[in-house]
Amino acid sequence: MMDQKQKEEWFKQLKPYRFRIIWTTLFFLLAILFLWIGFGKTLVLLIFGTVGYLIGKMRDEDLDIYSLIDAVRGMIGI
Repeated sequence: MMDQKQKEEWFKQLKPYRFRIIWTTLFFLLAILFLWIGFGKTLVLLIFGTVGYLIGKMRDEDLDIYSLIDAVRGMIGI
């Protein structure tokens, strides 16, 4: 088992590559979903996951639907 100092050193070494690791893992899992359950079911799963995230964001940050729409518009650049 790794002690705290070893974990901190390991995270320090991986920090410059964190987004590559995160996005590679995300797209690898997405590819597995496409192969395992198919495109349509994966798309529905992603849509429901996104809706769930947005509802959770509304509840966490005490937003109404209009401020949430503004936040989403800001994220996608509309």
